[in-house]
Amino acid sequence: MVAAATVLVVAMGLPSTPAAAHDSHEPLLSAMRAEAGTAVGGDGIPGVIARTYKDGVSWTGTGATDAGTPVRNPDSPFRAASITKTFTATTVLQLVAEGRVSLDDDVFGLLGPVLKTNLVAGCNPSTGQCFNPPPGSPPITVRNLLQHSSGVFDYLGDLGVLASAGSSFPNLPDYPAQQLVDEGASHGPQFAPGSGMHYSNTNYVLLGMVIERVTGHPWADEVTRRVIQPLGLTRTVLPGSASTLPTPHDQFFTNYLRPRGLFGHFSRPAADWNPSIGGAAGAVVSTSGDLMTFIRALLTGRLLPPEQLAQMMTDLNPTGAGTPGSQLPGVPCDPARAWPECIVNPAISTVSSGDKATPGYWYASRPWKAVQADYGLGLTRRTITCENGSTVVLYGHNGGGFGSLSYLYSTADGSHALVLNMNGDWPLWELYSLNGMLAAEFCTT
Repeated sequence: MVAAATVLVVAMGLPSTPAAAHDSHEPLLSAMRAEAGTAVGGDGIPGVIARTYKDGVSWTGTGATDAGTPVRNPDSPFRAASITKTFTATTVLQLVAEGRVSLDDDVFGLLGPVLKTNLVAGCNPSTGQCFNPPPGSPPITVRNLLQHSSGVFDYLGDLGVLASAGSSFPNLPDYPAQQLVDEGASHGPQFAPGSGMHYSNTNYVLLGMVIERVTGHPWADEVTRRVIQPLGLTRTVLPGSASTLPTPHDQFFTNYLRPRGLFGHFSRPAADWNPSIGGAAGAVVSTSGDLMTFIRALLTGRLLPPEQLAQMMTDLNPTGAGTPGSQLPGVPCDPARAWPECIVNPAISTVSSGDKATPGYWYASRPWKAVQADYGLGLTRRTITCENGSTVVLYGHNGGGFGSLSYLYSTADGSHALVLNMNGDWPLWELYSLNGMLAAEFCTT
């Protein structure tokens, strides 16, 4: 239960006068101001929403780049993008708990030749490959899809998909799930299942197909029935191909389509566009309040039995499964970890790194040294090494799409959580920005 609630609205381009009740959030506000106001060429993010929960107390902070930009509404809906993956994974794990599917089930056995259709049609002519796993490879399992160890290529890495989306934006076409899977499969397997890590939206589109095959219902209906409705998430929707964001909503802007290598305000309005390109991997629309309810309900056991929740949090992508080039030079992280997201704060680190030449707004004053990310079954685990050497372990997910960047993270017991949304998609060195804001909230309180 929320024991107390406070709301603070701050214009980020201006100095704020912190009240005593808000002192504990000043580090987070400072990080938010830095993100909004110090990007290259003054090209700051238009606005940020932050919502925190700690030991029964809720707080929201909102703001804009300068006094002339509308301050954001903390209850505005936004496109939460890949946070959808945690909703989809929760639904799959409920089906696992019910005995209707197993984490070790062969995806081909469940879906038939959904990937092998590319052996006949749909091959990518630029690569000359179709999806044909190496001889002797183990089957792709449901677990592989959940933890991105399947080796199936991310369809958003396909130049044809990107060109189609870019040329038609904001009037994106409908992208049926099979089309997205075909685009990913046409690049062939990246590695044998279980032997690598490749973050791939195709995995979660396939999981949506698994949900539909097992239940006989559209994946979005099952997520709504099993997760959204029981939690009373009245502002959360899975819109299919509906382009219009629920109203009232804030303004959103994208710079994804600006010329490469150029800085400045090339942003375009990005509130309304067809989200079917995300599907079960990235279509959800929600609010900071609904996402806070969701992550706390998930981690406190309201959505999954203890066994499946533990699997979600601890069944990490296999150690020793790093793909070539995944280890960043000079980063003092466990070399056996699979994911390349092991990042130091170069402004306060003695680690030698070629990245030090990049802009200096990586929150040198923020209390973090390094952050390592691992991927479980639809949850990211982030281990923050704070400035004093202590560590904080968080669970949640990022989400990024046209006009919106979102972050949802909590301690393992749900007692301290943070939701962030930016209504622009162009912060340079995004992960450094994210780590700075997470550390500002969790390392200093």
